[in-house]
Amino acid sequence: MEDWTKKTDHEVFTGAHEQPGSQASYWRDVEIRRRLYLLQKEVTEEQIAASQAQIKAADATVQTAYWTKMSAIAVGLTVVITGASVFLQSLAITH
Repeated sequence: MEDWTKKTDHEVFTGAHEQPGSQASYWRDVEIRRRLYLLQKEVTEEQIAASQAQIKAADATVQTAYWTKMSAIAVGLTVVITGASVFLQSLAITH
């Protein structure tokens, strides 16, 4: 019996020379299914990894937005304090 796991993709997927329903045909079909399973598993693992990377990127975006908001609030407070100090200085100068 041939070892289909040692054959190249080209040998497995093209030019089957065995009789349909034979032992060789069965093992060829098993090998095709095994390779398909491995490819699908690899694709699924890559999709999961990509999803995890997107989640991390989204989390980083949320953190950046939070600190941007805090920075804008700090700038606003600085403007209010500066305005108040200018107002108080103008009152002190006029009195």
